[in-house]
Amino acid sequence: MKNIFISGASGFIGTHIIIEGLKRGYTITGTTRSMHKEGVLREIVSAHLGEEALSRLIIYYCDLNSPDGWADAMKGCDAVLHVASPFPMGLPKHEDDLILPARNGVKHVFEAALKNNIHRIVQTSSIAAIMYGHEKGKTTFDEHDFTNLEGGMITPYTKSKTLAEQDVWKYAKQHPELKVSVINPGFVLGPLLNKEIGTSGDVILKLMKGEFPGVPKLGFPIVDVRDVAAAHYNALENDLSIGQRYATVSESFWFKEIAKAILDAYPTYNKKVKAKELPNWFLKLFSLFDKPTRMIIDELGFCAVISNQKMKTDLKINPISSKDAIQATATSLVELKLV
Repeated sequence: MKNIFISGASGFIGTHIIIEGLKRGYTITGTTRSMHKEGVLREIVSAHLGEEALSRLIIYYCDLNSPDGWADAMKGCDAVLHVASPFPMGLPKHEDDLILPARNGVKHVFEAALKNNIHRIVQTSSIAAIMYGHEKGKTTFDEHDFTNLEGGMITPYTKSKTLAEQDVWKYAKQHPELKVSVINPGFVLGPLLNKEIGTSGDVILKLMKGEFPGVPKLGFPIVDVRDVAAAHYNALENDLSIGQRYATVSESFWFKEIAKAILDAYPTYNKKVKAKELPNWFLKLFSLFDKPTRMIIDELGFCAVISNQKMKTDLKINPISSKDAIQATATSLVELKLV
């Protein structure tokens, strides 16, 4: 495999995956939604890897909701990393605004791959497809767990990732020639490559700008984006991963621990970064006026712990600590002069 097709090439995860692939010597064919995003991506690659790497990067424009262009863009590729999927900063007007592009993207990418006789595919899913909708009190999970959409704590984003991954496994079952692996990242932090910081980085940004009077009693497994990028290629390059899904996570942190990690690195931000937990009643009231807060109300008091043993054993990744991932994001925000 020499030429790798990557959807969502200009996103936070996608850009890191592009850089990792070029470092490993691959030729990359990527997709973005606009000429502007291509320009930003090329600037980042040039700054990190130089002009030679740019000669191994080809970009096409494709839309998750349209079948147009995917098969042509994929011609000559040996494998596919399907990364693109919407990740909002707030609740959408309608859940289909997330669900349809996530599921349509799987449909269009997989059908284009089949048309081009490309059988090796690594899909980017999420821990959102693992840890929700289970019996009350369950907080430990692994790859055997699949989100139950009839259960609790189900958001439009959770639905989009769960349904899209279910579609992936249906394609794999219907087409035995496909060799599919799935990567399920946690809350992705780590070095930012430009000022388009994405949803994950925006949480750290708002904490450091003092936009939160405190933090919710809520936590989640964190992962550094560099480990997510490595996991995609380590899965691609290892036949052991075929037919498997991998929770790609480091430690689980409560929000107050995230705030404390920032303060450990940047103690002068102590007047802005509030590590004190807010009472649930306050957040429920605040959510009436703030759409992003509505996304977390059902999860208050919940902090999932997801095993990363399979990732360590099969993909040979010893993960960067969650504290280091948080502090890398914070450092990027400072260096980019965003805080």
